[in-house]
Amino acid sequence: NVLKMPVKDLHDSLSMDDVATWDSLSHMELIVALENTFSIRLTGDEIAELTTVGSISDIVIKKIKEAS
Repeated sequence: NVLKMPVKDLHDSLSMDDVATWDSLSHMELIVALENTFSIRLTGDEIAELTTVGSISDIVIKKIKEAS
């Protein structure tokens, strides 16, 4: 929803450079949405790594596993 893209168009290598709607503001909205949806808190280093759909998935999975 944040990137205003259909889920079917998302893939692991999709990056900020590939999505016109993925700007600095939507990046912050994405961070908030991830933290709220998955009840996680991202560090500054993790936020800096959120540059592709694949990296987002990897970090969210890691954070969920750490919390359990």
